[in-house]
Amino acid sequence: MSDTVRLALVGCGGIAKAHRQGYKALLAAGCREFTVTACCDVVPERAEAAAAEIAAFQGSTPRVFTSVAALGAAGVADAADICTPHYAHHTCAIELLNAGLHVQVEKPLGITIRASKAIIAAGRRRRRVVATAEQVRRCQNSRAAHWALNQRRLIGDLRFAIVQSADNGAFNYDLSAFKWRGVNLLVGGGMIMDSGAHFTDMVQHLFGPVREVACDMRTWDRRTIQGVPVLGEAQADVEDTWMITLRFESGLLISWAYSRSAPGQKLATALYYGSEGSMRDLGFPFHCFQGGAEATLADGRTVANAEIVEQYMATLSNDQRQRLFPYGCMDAFGIEVWDFVNAIRTGREPEMDGTAGLRAKALSEACFESAALGRPVAVASVLSGRVRAFQKPIDDCWGL
Repeated sequence: MSDTVRLALVGCGGIAKAHRQGYKALLAAGCREFTVTACCDVVPERAEAAAAEIAAFQGSTPRVFTSVAALGAAGVADAADICTPHYAHHTCAIELLNAGLHVQVEKPLGITIRASKAIIAAGRRRRRVVATAEQVRRCQNSRAAHWALNQRRLIGDLRFAIVQSADNGAFNYDLSAFKWRGVNLLVGGGMIMDSGAHFTDMVQHLFGPVREVACDMRTWDRRTIQGVPVLGEAQADVEDTWMITLRFESGLLISWAYSRSAPGQKLATALYYGSEGSMRDLGFPFHCFQGGAEATLADGRTVANAEIVEQYMATLSNDQRQRLFPYGCMDAFGIEVWDFVNAIRTGREPEMDGTAGLRAKALSEACFESAALGRPVAVASVLSGRVRAFQKPIDDCWGL
């Protein structure tokens, strides 16, 4: 392969906009390790618009495709950045891997554990890189919080955390981006699987593996959705409310609660308590420390986010800065794209490979399995495939 990775964007709506901004940020910073040579979407207008947007900052126009089969056969790309709806993650990834492309797949890796494992297996067979697109852990604030909690041990030994979000914000099922998000067969689960995938990755990245999950959930919003991809018409069945306890192997306990069917007083908080103080998440609770962190120590002193970030950055060598913030880029989507293409170029493992994506997926799925069975569930039993009551209808739908 040449020094420049030819990259295809697969799925050009929704989150792909943030990926395109990541490409732009990397190129503006001086990165020339990749060029976007193709845009693929089942809606031609979306692919054409994405290609035009990329051409404006890249200087060359990607070719437009409306199927991954045609993209794979064209020989115009070495790798694919997959940003499709969840139900198409495994089908697109496996087809492109079999065509010889490396793949980065937006979180969650696959729609179920079986789908995720099938992607990883295809990558191993074809000896291609499989990466999971997860931007939260790559944010400067998130990296600094990880350092403060684990290397500096700012609040001592972690004891427990309370993470809660509640408001009355129903999904707008008139929007195409939300039609498939209301149906478990297409999304694989509601916010536990969607925005919650950031949380399930980050808490394990920060605190180590989770041993057991106890989850209770509700679905108050059961509207009929029109124009659902694949299905046509379907009733919303994803969870909109949950109460979860995560029990870590370290002994750490996290209480995780959410509702978007909660009229009245809104709630958003994330507090992590240790033996020497606490740390408050300053941003959206499920995107751990992306918005920054503030510590309150046992003696009452506070440590502001700016101080945490400054101290963290001062610990990094030049090589570490280049690896964690390539070319000085601070755009988290840009960083994840660089990590993917650089792993292809150098032969190293990406920071978040398919196995890391599978671990985050297994924790999300353990929540659904616990609720479906009405009892606590060991994450290991979900990861192994022994427990899959919630996932079975989804697997059956997609022939997994």
